[in-house]
Amino acid sequence: MNTLLEGVSNVAALAFIALWCLMMVFCGVGTFLIRVRHSRSSALSALPPSTAPGVTVLRPLKGVDCNLFDNLSSSFRQDYPLYELIFSVADQNDPAIEIVNELMTQYPEVDAKLIIGDVDVDVNPKVNNMLRGYQGAKYDIIWILDSNVHINPGCMGRSVSELMHPGIGLVHHLPCGVSPQTYGSYLEQAFLNTAHAKMYITINKVALASCVIGKSNMFRKSVLAQLGGLENYGKYMSEDNIIGEAIWKLGLRHRMTTDVAYQTLGSLSVPDYFKRRARWIRIRKYTVLAATLLEPFTESILNGFLAAWAFHRMLHVSVSLFLLAHFTIWISSDWIIATTLDTATRREAKKFLRAWCIRELAALPLWISAMAGSTVEWRGKLFWLNTDERWRPGAVVGKWMGKASVVKESWVEGVKAGIVSSSANIKATELADVAEPLLVVIPGRH
Repeated sequence: MNTLLEGVSNVAALAFIALWCLMMVFCGVGTFLIRVRHSRSSALSALPPSTAPGVTVLRPLKGVDCNLFDNLSSSFRQDYPLYELIFSVADQNDPAIEIVNELMTQYPEVDAKLIIGDVDVDVNPKVNNMLRGYQGAKYDIIWILDSNVHINPGCMGRSVSELMHPGIGLVHHLPCGVSPQTYGSYLEQAFLNTAHAKMYITINKVALASCVIGKSNMFRKSVLAQLGGLENYGKYMSEDNIIGEAIWKLGLRHRMTTDVAYQTLGSLSVPDYFKRRARWIRIRKYTVLAATLLEPFTESILNGFLAAWAFHRMLHVSVSLFLLAHFTIWISSDWIIATTLDTATRREAKKFLRAWCIRELAALPLWISAMAGSTVEWRGKLFWLNTDERWRPGAVVGKWMGKASVVKESWVEGVKAGIVSSSANIKATELADVAEPLLVVIPGRH
């Protein structure tokens, strides 16, 4: 029995050592790539203006995000000869409309329009919001930009240049958090500009699989048409990741430019930070399960302590000295990455380091909490992620308001009590007109 336990312990120790070495590669390669790519000015696009293809920029809006005026105005200031801007809102009373109208008045020379009213094609509100603009796009090249990011004037030209290379199906940009104002936004920056940045850029450099976040994505409409068009992705919560994966499976690869998608973090609260992180961990559980299960072992604390035990067991390395070296390397890597992506971080060193420590300590409890649930909240609505591997239309359930006409009242009561299984099957035909859609069953997969 002791021999068996010794063997299992040795195998586990070797696995933890290998995982630690892998993370050191991510730290080293990620730091190097970001320093090389993002510490100097980006080159101008080599495309001649006379031959540059047209681009349709889609910017779906809902409410007034932090720094929305500057975010949207960065689209109007692109140094590119031929493009159109299409802004879309679902609600005619959306406050973002006023900002868009002001910008269109300020930049009359830019081909821009605002579409009010969405298409109820499926459960994803972002896809529903974008669809009319997507279908009416003048140009084959589509650039989807989230409302909470801004980009540099040369970003469009450099992105089109990359997309024009043979075998390239999608161009995307590294998300970067800037201008934090609260503890929650500093936590978000400590995640985006360190752990997320080095993993994202290294995985995309190795390019063994699709790895795309939908802050800023450019692709061809004709390519997506081969995959059923944008409307085909309305049933997914993470349509950006699924689209990227589908394009990859066509044999077309992804490219990143040296540009970043600047996300103004503003006054994000601490609870909102944890909700946001939990939402994406929970969604990834249904899209990339293996990677999500591995995630805690890629964080500095769990990775470091497991490796310290393993190196001590196999090589008799001092645990305390190993941990000192481990955390010194890790935080040095993260500091270099964070200050390269946002030089203002140097002026806020104490706040950054405090946020970094809190984020690292909270990573494992947050992951456990996120993995235990199946609901996510997005833009004020609650979404239910279905564990069933079959693809089927989602069922929409409204707030319980007494007069709501629902055949299965017991099912709704179960939702209120939190006792309904995520695999509960309710047909859309069993629902009548229900006010204020609140809960959506979204097909997921392992």
